[in-house]
Amino acid sequence: MEYSKTVPFTGKAARALNVALSAFVNEGFQITSSTDDTLEVKGAGLSSTKQNPLKGVSEAHIAVRPSTIEMRAKLGGAEKMKKFLFIFPAGMFLMFMIVFGVLAFELPAFRRPLFFLIPALALSPWIFLAPLMARSISRKTEEALDTLLSNMIMMGRDV
Repeated sequence: MEYSKTVPFTGKAARALNVALSAFVNEGFQITSSTDDTLEVKGAGLSSTKQNPLKGVSEAHIAVRPSTIEMRAKLGGAEKMKKFLFIFPAGMFLMFMIVFGVLAFELPAFRRPLFFLIPALALSPWIFLAPLMARSISRKTEEALDTLLSNMIMMGRDV
């Protein structure tokens, strides 16, 4: 998943890039390249929905031109979390079916088909929750990048 945005800007490139630099460094991003008018960073990614949404960015490139700020980012951390949200319920279902299968094999009282509906019913909300959470993660990451761009414009402008 990619994020790309170009916004108008008149101001000091160094001040605008310092805003982005401090935001990314505070979240543990590694600076891969930095010049007077560009910044490139890499991040470890998102591992929880409780983390700062900016961590949904795996790579970002920011360039301050004479009249614009251009930001391109790969949302690899958000993509990784989205995949997890779809794999986790399927894995839980498989694990429950194995446990219930072993129980049915060992204990005759558990050999009723109704018992095998329990894992399906318990995990059925994930059919609706996973897509909602996945969209939310991507949206929050994009909103965090939009906010960062707004802050860069505000702090970098000529006074």
